[in-house]
Amino acid sequence: MLRTRLFCIISISLCALFSSRAQSLESQAVAYERIIYDGAPLDEVNAALFGKADCLMQLGRWREASETLSRVRVFALMPEERQSLLYKQELCFFLGGEFGQAAALVTEVEPASQEILLLHALSLAYAGEYDESEIYAARYLSWDGESPHLPELFRLYAGHPQPRSEVASILMSLVPPLGHMYNGAPAEGLLSAGLNAGTLAFTVANLLGGYWITGIVGGAIALNYTVMGSQERNAALLEMYKQNAPLEFGDRLRAFLKSVSGK
Repeated sequence: MLRTRLFCIISISLCALFSSRAQSLESQAVAYERIIYDGAPLDEVNAALFGKADCLMQLGRWREASETLSRVRVFALMPEERQSLLYKQELCFFLGGEFGQAAALVTEVEPASQEILLLHALSLAYAGEYDESEIYAARYLSWDGESPHLPELFRLYAGHPQPRSEVASILMSLVPPLGHMYNGAPAEGLLSAGLNAGTLAFTVANLLGGYWITGIVGGAIALNYTVMGSQERNAALLEMYKQNAPLEFGDRLRAFLKSVSGK
């Protein structure tokens, strides 16, 4: 009973501590915005925007943080301050799941540290730009000298997701099993093939039995639904692959780099 009470007291204290910290960060962000609103000098406005963005990043509000950073007057920054701004923007985009925007900043952020190399490698991997990502990942592992894990890294990249042709997907979807198999759903392909075969058998049976109207009209309607449904499903599967394949590869890369670097 005493242990339970102590656990409850500790839990309540931790919740209060984190809640208090969040409120403090919120208050700081508001105070920084007040400095900007009051028309402070340009250097103070930039410092306040950086400060507000840091508060939002600590709160995990990545989109708001990146929007705040976009308000910084870049022309008034020193070169090292501009690099800091770009790095934070890339980090916010990446952690906010906007991988394409994060990857677009890679060439603008100088890889001056191992942490930046890691961010570049992951941003590019999650955006599906595997060749460029491999270069930064290799440089990350070799920061302190050539890494013995490079062969494993190269094997991982050798198995990166391959792009699938939209034209090939459309053509194969005309034959239900082929389109589904091409898009990684063989079980659905077999089901679709069965439905189409059943519809075709229904049509032929009615025609042979002399039920011409039922066979032609009913069969045409049924085949339209099954064939068109198969094509629509293949288009959806292709889009899912385009979205999910880079994410799955990025997760594998992140796990690998964490396991070999301990970071």
